[in-house]
Amino acid sequence: MDKATQAQIENLQSAGQNVLVEFYATWCQPCQQLIPRLSNLEQIYTNVKFVKVDIDENSSYASSMGVMSVPTVMIFKGSELVNKSIGANVDSVYKKILDSL
Repeated sequence: MDKATQAQIENLQSAGQNVLVEFYATWCQPCQQLIPRLSNLEQIYTNVKFVKVDIDENSSYASSMGVMSVPTVMIFKGSELVNKSIGANVDSVYKKILDSL
């Protein structure tokens, strides 16, 4: 999973790309545990761009997206928000959403 900025994510969305964004923090243990799991899903779902956003480095973007706690995972189909989940869910939760894209 690559780190991304608001501009990079918006570019992907405007190109119609499916995007999974994990809002995380380096000090957040559940976030650190979720990153490798999402990276594994990234290998399966090649039609989705997986990125992560450090909320401490991108606080205004995280705030504008309504991120109140981490990890928060948002899945977009282009610019349409398909799902927003808070906390580290089991992989099957993400798979079910990603399968629908």
